[in-house]
Amino acid sequence: MSRQTWNETLQTIVASGTAVTNTTTETIVAPNVTIPANYMADGRLLRLRVIGQWSSGTGPPTLIFGVRWGGVAGTLLCKTAACTLVASITAAMWDLDVLLQTRSNGATGTIMANGIARVFAGVAGTVASATGEGLVTPLTNGGVITPAAVTVDLTADTALSVTATWSASSTSHTLTALHYVLDSPN
Repeated sequence: MSRQTWNETLQTIVASGTAVTNTTTETIVAPNVTIPANYMADGRLLRLRVIGQWSSGTGPPTLIFGVRWGGVAGTLLCKTAACTLVASITAAMWDLDVLLQTRSNGATGTIMANGIARVFAGVAGTVASATGEGLVTPLTNGGVITPAAVTVDLTADTALSVTATWSASSTSHTLTALHYVLDSPN
């Protein structure tokens, strides 16, 4: 039986995010979105889609994507394993699709966050090739492959952050968000 629901776009970006480059520190990819206090009622679902581009210099770096509740130093909701990239790629595409659902609300509420990251253009992996086939990897909280709910305070205004971490600091390793959409389909 169907329920009456709606889809609300909570945030988009109209300009590219700040490039994540020359650092090994976990860095915010697109501007934080503030989720209002008590917005995440039981069952509330957020759908996050981010698309961007990356480049690498010499030496194959690794890259980890993450989604955090409370800014870059906040609680990790989900992340990828270290994605091994190939050297000397220019302006290749990457994207993330993540679903975040409230399992319980309140000051000790829980969110289940899971998704998929894809990094294209010659990513080193079992199915990848230098001709452009990409690496697909999960974003989860329970050790990358085991989904798990995370306890967070849902009673305060809180930043939702998408982050990236390079394994090596280089001005040639860059990652930029080009599109960001956060929807609430219920």
